[in-house]
Amino acid sequence: MPAAGPTFKTRLGSLADWQHFIISHSPEVRPALRVGMGLAIPGMLLLLMGRTDLMAYAVFGSVVGMYGRNPHRLLRLKNQVLAAAMMLGAGTCGIIVAPFGLQGWPLLAGGMFWAGFSSIIADRYGLKPGGAFFPLFAFGALGTLPVGEGPAVDGLAAFVATALFSILLGQLARFGPAAEHGIETVAFPWPNVLRRAGTYMVVVFLAGAIGILLQVEHLQWTMAGAAVPLAAGNARGRLRRGVHRIAGTLVGIGVLLGIYYLQPSDMVLGFLIILLMFPTEAYMVRNYGLALSFFTPLIIVMLQQANPAIGAQLIWDCAMGNLLGVVVGIAAAAIFDRRPRTQYAGGAVG
Repeated sequence: MPAAGPTFKTRLGSLADWQHFIISHSPEVRPALRVGMGLAIPGMLLLLMGRTDLMAYAVFGSVVGMYGRNPHRLLRLKNQVLAAAMMLGAGTCGIIVAPFGLQGWPLLAGGMFWAGFSSIIADRYGLKPGGAFFPLFAFGALGTLPVGEGPAVDGLAAFVATALFSILLGQLARFGPAAEHGIETVAFPWPNVLRRAGTYMVVVFLAGAIGILLQVEHLQWTMAGAAVPLAAGNARGRLRRGVHRIAGTLVGIGVLLGIYYLQPSDMVLGFLIILLMFPTEAYMVRNYGLALSFFTPLIIVMLQQANPAIGAQLIWDCAMGNLLGVVVGIAAAAIFDRRPRTQYAGGAVG
């Protein structure tokens, strides 16, 4: 009879561990619905207009909704306005330079600027998701789309309208501590902010320079991959985040190959872009690798919708570019950013 006590306690402990595991890996439905609706409504309008080529612009605009996790109205508005300024600045810059067909060193210079600038804004104001990944990738992806001799004004309109709509949804959502689990905002002091921004610029430069020397196509994948590990605050966290990045990308490519095997129409692919945004946001905080298994096919499909000429080569470029960027990012950050830090304020996303 006495032996039953420890066994019962052991079972309770085991049950608690499983509950903790399930909760820590479960999707966050409320913010996912808000971010998903931020893309679904503008995206559906684009599909009805037959403009699937503009979905890439709408996707990056809807990313503004990811910065609305604070349960308090004014703080959520502040965070999303700052995020919109950051995303719209980087994306609009990419749209403006797209007609010039930037490649190589000029593209790398622009990527370095937006990596450093976005890092400063995210760290100083404690934005989440933190880091420079989304603005950097928005600049690189939108800045390399073929648009002819002039900027894509219709794409810019879709981009701005979706971002503003995401802010509106953020203010219409339910507020208060019971609405959803907010993430505490912690702003970094200026010395740490500037040091991290400098690290971002150095890491992006090294990854991009190696990519240029190796003649890697679609340099934006390499730059974005290099930025991902820096969202973690220590060497172990960077390695784990890098592994998640590579594993999630490879799984996502497998999902994408399955989608293409079914040979869906452009309209169906447009629906898939919208649907994939929901699980991307739902798992972005809880399980980064799983989130990327949805985000990778979303990004590749939307870019191929905007530029059908790139074809299946983009899949290979995505995998190789991410691998190169992540490896360089982990190694370079270990060299140039050794000082231990407290938990990173924006650790949700790279």
